[in-house]
Amino acid sequence: MRKTNKIDPCSLQEQAKKSEDKEAFAPLARMSNCRVGVGAREESSKPVFFIEIVASLCAKQHILNLNSLENNLRILRRLREKGYVLTCEEDGCVSCELTVPSENLAGECKSAISILRKYGK
Repeated sequence: MRKTNKIDPCSLQEQAKKSEDKEAFAPLARMSNCRVGVGAREESSKPVFFIEIVASLCAKQHILNLNSLENNLRILRRLREKGYVLTCEEDGCVSCELTVPSENLAGECKSAISILRKYGK
């Protein structure tokens, strides 16, 4: 897994204010079948911060890898236990989102990445 950005809630909030859809997103980490990012939405003139993990259930291989699918299921179950909302996307991915206070973004991201490392073998 590689990290790409640091978390900057103030910058996310400013980007969301300026954005047409009132949302900003920054990718943080990626592994073969999951990506993690943080975002902000402007709702009722105050920001809402969130963590999003997108898990691809089927990698870009033509043959289904059951071990990978089982690992993804473990990740999804653990994220749901932590309060993430899981949503199926049209492309066969699952979006997992958790709303968190800005001061908890870094800690929750570390926790999420730890889950991906533990189960995403």
